[in-house]
Amino acid sequence: MLRRIGPAAAIGIALLLTGCANKDRSTAAASAPATSSSASSSSAAPTPSAAAADTVPDDYDPARDPAADLKRALTLAASDGKKVLIDFGADWCPDCKVLDKLFQSKQTKPLLQRNYHVVAVDVGEFDRNLDFAAKYVKLKTSGIPALVVLAPDGRVLVHTNDGSFANARTMNSHQVNAFLTRWASKN
Repeated sequence: MLRRIGPAAAIGIALLLTGCANKDRSTAAASAPATSSSASSSSAAPTPSAAAADTVPDDYDPARDPAADLKRALTLAASDGKKVLIDFGADWCPDCKVLDKLFQSKQTKPLLQRNYHVVAVDVGEFDRNLDFAAKYVKLKTSGIPALVVLAPDGRVLVHTNDGSFANARTMNSHQVNAFLTRWASKN
């Protein structure tokens, strides 16, 4: 009996460590309906003045429209020169939750608010907003969370197709801030 527990525990730990980057997309796609989503503020349809408060989303709201949220963020960015940060993820994803905590931390949140308009896009279990995501990031290689930084004119400055944030649970505020600072100053 003890011999079976050891390998089972090892397999369980390996699956946990695999994290969000390798979520089984075939079974996930069959289990949940596709809906549109994103979170850029706490209200369902923020006005430009509400969006100007630069709230940092604290979840991936499946009721959000990422195209509308991005349009709003780009309009604000065009007027104030900030970058737009698109955060692709899902509330079930442990790495996304860790990145969210880092985004909400006293070390990172002011940096985000000063330099970015943040748009959070819910990809569900890799069954939501995939056409929207495909315009900016390759979820098959990036895993989630995946980040994209846009210039105020909508040009992609960087994307994390290399999966650099898919293991966010190993990151700290200093690492996240280094990424954000680097791209906040680039045109």
